Amino acid sequence: MICSVRLNIFAGFVLYLHALLILIRIIILNPFFKKYSMTAFENDHEAEFEKLRMENELKKMKLMLEHGASFPELPDHSPIDPFIENAFLSNIEEFEKNFHQAESIAFYDFIGRPECPLADEVPDPQISMELDENGINLDTICEVDDRELYRFITEELFIHEMDNIRIKGMMTCFIYEEFHPNHEYDIRQHSTDGIRSFLNKKSDYYTTYFTKEAENDPWLINFRDSFKSFSIRHFEITNLEFDEENATVGFNINFTATIEGSTEKQRYTGKGLVELIYRYDFWCIQKITFPEPGKSAKQGHA
Repeated sequence: MICSVRLNIFAGFVLYLHALLILIRIIILNPFFKKYSMTAFENDHEAEFEKLRMENELKKMKLMLEHGASFPELPDHSPIDPFIENAFLSNIEEFEKNFHQAESIAFYDFIGRPECPLADEVPDPQISMELDENGINLDTICEVDDRELYRFITEELFIHEMDNIRIKGMMTCFIYEEFHPNHEYDIRQHSTDGIRSFLNKKSDYYTTYFTKEAENDPWLINFRDSFKSFSIRHFEITNLEFDEENATVGFNINFTATIEGSTEKQRYTGKGLVELIYRYDFWCIQKITFPEPGKSAKQGHA
């Protein structure tokens, strides 16, 4: 699965914006800044303050109309210093301008064409400094050998085309698994999270892990609607098999289910099975086998 450079740059920019928002919150909640920034400015230059506030509103309207931006209110509705907000909005404008005008460039050229020997010629790869200095961040979801990461960078990432965007403080982020998916890890995670989410009546987020067919399966719907709540005592994956399109995951589970409209509970203990299919670069749950209450597992639908 080849990752989209635009998505990677956007992900880096999201982290950048997140950091800016944290900084804004720290500043606006700091008594010192409250006293000597916005309050002082309002008292001494009220007309200029209003002019800057209107400029910020116009910047936000322009970003919303041209780029679909949104600016939700802070939870406590604390006013933002207009100077800080103006700098924040200017950074967004700079990113959008650079993003739409950027030309493609090879990753190797972007980081300054460093001299890097082949992986089998390097005892201890030393590439991280070059990446960091050029605003590049490479992460892995699972553990990956250092030599494999060095090989990946020098043999694959170097020839990867990306947008030539440089903004101070912004990181361009890559994830190794976007190029080389770890299917076993994904299957385990989606099976575990899917079942735990399905047995959580406080949310319907479980549908994220299910195919449309599974989401609308009558057996699944009736089973979940029959109980007020679930309590998982134990869940453990015991075996996993997969090919390019299908996967099966065996598990042991122990959970109690409180019957809807009653205080009576049923306990489900035993072996189960999850069947998944690979769609749109995502492992989706297609079927589930739960054990019968108090009995050994019995084939079901999901």
